Amino acid sequence: MSSLFDFLTDIAINPKQQIAFAQQPIILTDMLGLSEIEQAVFESKSSNKIAALFADETTPLAEICNDPNPEDPFPDPDPEPEPSKED
Repeated sequence: MSSLFDFLTDIAINPKQQIAFAQQPIILTDMLGLSEIEQAVFESKSSNKIAALFADETTPLAEICNDPNPEDPFPDPDPEPEPSKED
């Protein structure tokens, strides 16, 4: 997992980290060891660029939340079967 992912996760749930980031964002990102690329993408404030860094990574939660049967063509929950037509 990347340092940026860890940083974003921590800042989302840790109020102390949020305060530290609000006061000195550059010092905090340097201290946490973000690479130059991660810092540049983060400073761009582009959610698409940030998400692109994680495109090839999955988290355990994402793996747990996957559809257990990817071959099932119906949306979940499955629709009720249509009543049979008797002639």
